[in-house]
Amino acid sequence: SPEEVRAAAAAYRVYASTGPEDEDGDYVVDHSVLIYLLGPDGLFLDYYGRSKTDAQIAQSVRRHMETYEPL
Repeated sequence: SPEEVRAAAAAYRVYASTGPEDEDGDYVVDHSVLIYLLGPDGLFLDYYGRSKTDAQIAQSVRRHMETYEPL
């Protein structure tokens, strides 16, 4: 539901804003640009913004995989 989406966005501190519609009813959505890493249990482990390189992200994911301990 829209309420659940807003709650999830707030929990993950995601920003999203709908711009004005044009004459065709189209609009632009401004939003956060992040990748979230969740563990197999669905819990938050890390996040990666645009400043992270693919190598940094891969290294972080590997580290999390190597050190993961189930609840």
